[in-house]
Amino acid sequence: MKQKLIGLSALLLLVTGSFAQTWADTLDQYAREKYLPAHQYQWLWTHAALLSTFVQQYDAASEERKPIYLQYIKKAMDKNVTVANGRTPNDVASGLGLAFLYRVTKEEKYKAKAEKIYCDYLKTRRTADGAVSHLLLFTELWDDTIFMIGEFLLNMYRATGDEKYLDEFMKQFRLHREKLQNKATGLWYHGWDSDQKTHCTFCSEMHWADKTTRQSTECWGRGNGWIMVTLSDALDIVPQQHAYRKELGSYLLEMVEHLPEWQDEKTGHWYQLPVHHTDPDNWIESSATAMFAYGIHTALREGLVSDARFKQSVARAYSGLRLYSVIPEGERYLTPRNVCTGTCIGHKSYYYKRASKKGSPYGIGMFIRFGKRYETEQGIGKL
Repeated sequence: MKQKLIGLSALLLLVTGSFAQTWADTLDQYAREKYLPAHQYQWLWTHAALLSTFVQQYDAASEERKPIYLQYIKKAMDKNVTVANGRTPNDVASGLGLAFLYRVTKEEKYKAKAEKIYCDYLKTRRTADGAVSHLLLFTELWDDTIFMIGEFLLNMYRATGDEKYLDEFMKQFRLHREKLQNKATGLWYHGWDSDQKTHCTFCSEMHWADKTTRQSTECWGRGNGWIMVTLSDALDIVPQQHAYRKELGSYLLEMVEHLPEWQDEKTGHWYQLPVHHTDPDNWIESSATAMFAYGIHTALREGLVSDARFKQSVARAYSGLRLYSVIPEGERYLTPRNVCTGTCIGHKSYYYKRASKKGSPYGIGMFIRFGKRYETEQGIGKL
């Protein structure tokens, strides 16, 4: 492990720039220059996960560095404007880039296209009480949906100041929480099925829904991470005196409250199925770890939690990601590993058998999100 850390430090010293590089900075550089250059961006939810991080990077950057992210987002959105749509939650996700561009440039073409995506979104499949289905052909609620539509709605609210977008976000959050929350843990089950019939998607297991509750059986790590990241971003965006802030904070608190209990002490990671942290078939999953730590960090910043164990949990996650899940990629870059591949819904063994890989837009994006926010708070300028 000591040799791995020395090798990582040496790699960072080779990366040139006008500011001190950290592992999060180097991942950012890798994402923009090598892994997903703007001209390769596609209208996919996976790419939107990284795009949302670049919006955040823009907002946190110095005036000198803001053009790096603005140019990336503009090129990516301009390339995809003809295919942009909001027919499913996954399609909606990339629309956050258009909302961002309208906020920053005030160009009406970006607002018009973003509003068209919102009109598409309003026509999506829904439950009887109005909750958005994650799927086009079947009515299922997935925890993933909160991020996919939430980042777009929050960015539209921020860009326009129109409360309808925030109201819609809150409506969807409440409806999904009602169907998906496990009240004992505060986490959410991965899915809920309203169709009362047997079917599957391209990667879900058959018969995943309980016949009585219609819920799936497991609370998946990254699925819950999507929710915590979106709640954190909502607390960044919604004004301090807004009536929704207390409610948003309460939702984040109930999700992070037990996380330190399930964190692996050695690696600082959480597991593929966080609650089953003692199960020998379970395995550490790094994208959820970055997202959980990001959520706890927000809860600390907002004063929702203050115990030393939460601060220690965040610090352990940062160090653990660096030591166990950040590896060299060629001679100039870094990339994450221990990232669960794209995942639908199933039973316990289904999640345990999912492959882990290195890279991925959501893995890279969530590492950067948490890493940069923690480094900024701690004044970390180099490894």
